[in-house]
Amino acid sequence: MSTSPVQDASPGPDGTGSAPAQPVPDQPVPDQREAAGHRTPLRRAAGWFRQHRVVILLILLLCGMVALSLWGRTDADGVALSPDNPAPDGGMAAAQILSGQGVEVLQPQDIDEAQTALEEHPGATLLYLDPNGFLDNSQMEELADAAGRTVLVAPTFAQLAAIAPDIRQAGLLPADPGHHILESGCRNEDALAAGSVATGGRTYRGPVTCFPFTEGGESDAGETAGSYAATRDGSTVVLGSPDLIANKALASEGNAALALRTLGPDETLVWYRAVPADIPVTDQPADPFAYLPAWVGPLMLWLVLVTALAGFWRGRRLGPLAEEPLPVVVRSAETAEGRARLYQDSQAVDHAAATLRAAAMTRLAAHLRLGPGAGTEAVTRATAEATGRSYAETDILLNQQRPGTGSELVRWAQDLHDLEEEATSS
Repeated sequence: MSTSPVQDASPGPDGTGSAPAQPVPDQPVPDQREAAGHRTPLRRAAGWFRQHRVVILLILLLCGMVALSLWGRTDADGVALSPDNPAPDGGMAAAQILSGQGVEVLQPQDIDEAQTALEEHPGATLLYLDPNGFLDNSQMEELADAAGRTVLVAPTFAQLAAIAPDIRQAGLLPADPGHHILESGCRNEDALAAGSVATGGRTYRGPVTCFPFTEGGESDAGETAGSYAATRDGSTVVLGSPDLIANKALASEGNAALALRTLGPDETLVWYRAVPADIPVTDQPADPFAYLPAWVGPLMLWLVLVTALAGFWRGRRLGPLAEEPLPVVVRSAETAEGRARLYQDSQAVDHAAATLRAAAMTRLAAHLRLGPGAGTEAVTRATAEATGRSYAETDILLNQQRPGTGSELVRWAQDLHDLEEEATSS
């Protein structure tokens, strides 16, 4: 017995017959508006992130830089010639060697600690470092009077006038890629023990002058300027360069012997470097904000805040970039090849040569750093000096040669290329 679909007995739209019943689906169709409602927050969040992605990336980058700075922070001393600085310009090597030989190395943090250390250790040696000239004459004289012996490193004219007036500046050693090797040139025991030093920097003249620099190699220690100077009684010693103490050059020649004998004759060494806090109060620059009324500070802060809020409120907000495809993309190599074929077809050898010459002159001027206003003669002369060729040969190749055929143009272009290679490799 077969079954038939259930028919709806209700009249059809025209009222004349019955219409078949529509099949009932097995599962209900989900509400599209409801599904769209579930996706709306995600789309809004994605749109917000796209709109503010630049700000988010900058914030993340700033956080990363802060994290790296905190993670890479070190407590190592980075001050030049500091006894706790292991860098090439530090003085840790000399300080540790002196400590190993029984010398007590003290490092005061300011002038008051330095004065106290000298008073507690009578006859101690003072290593005075003040390259920025923070102390005045009275402060320097008090330190020198409290010390049994004072060592100055590359002192200025004012420092010499206050501590060692018998010693005078005599200029700088000639510039050298490395260090000058200077012989002792005097009868000072410390200098004779060192023999020779590798140094640069300044030179001085004094009652005792050692390690002189002369072009001929012979000198008179009493008249020639040297990298080491001292008073007759040895109470003050001047070293012309920090390299005589720094870690990077301590092992060169007799630098270590000179540094250790100069700094370590006493049981205590006060290693003092002046700091900005040591500047006398009367010499400190006045604070310009101290002359302003008290209400200026809050007003300026309020104006900055209002300006920032106004900029955020009225500032232009750029939307996402709209990509627009180009109609055609032509590689530069194809462009150059096409232009060359046009020159070849039209037999424009002169025009092609002029183009090659102008491009070569422009590249040579840029490489030789002659500037945009350099003329043909300046570029030619600089190119000749850079390649080692004569000026006449370079001038013929760059300015006078006029190829007449295609083969001559090719050979001349290759010669230009070789000339540029020589100039850039020099």
